[in-house]
Amino acid sequence: MTKKDYVASIIKNIQKHNDIIPSHLQEVSRNVETVSSQSFFMQTNHVVTEPASQRTYNPNEPLFRLSEGYRELKTLAETNRASRPDLKSAVDQLEGLLGTSESYSPE
Repeated sequence: MTKKDYVASIIKNIQKHNDIIPSHLQEVSRNVETVSSQSFFMQTNHVVTEPASQRTYNPNEPLFRLSEGYRELKTLAETNRASRPDLKSAVDQLEGLLGTSESYSPE
């Protein structure tokens, strides 16, 4: 399973709840689907090839787009935890992928 496949499986589980997911968040999944596996890997492997001052900003990078909507998804999952435990599970997987744990506190 490629990284893109893993992310796509998380998105598929989130999409099962599109009746409560805002349309701007649904758009993110289409962005991931249009990227090839190789391109997805290159965009998400966090390898830096140039100084930050020379790096071009790409707001369409898949993980960037997912991270933008993460907080809103997390709120929806928490609000609907009892009635939609699989949504909460998918958002938890996304949290692990993005490394956005709220309990992390660097010293």
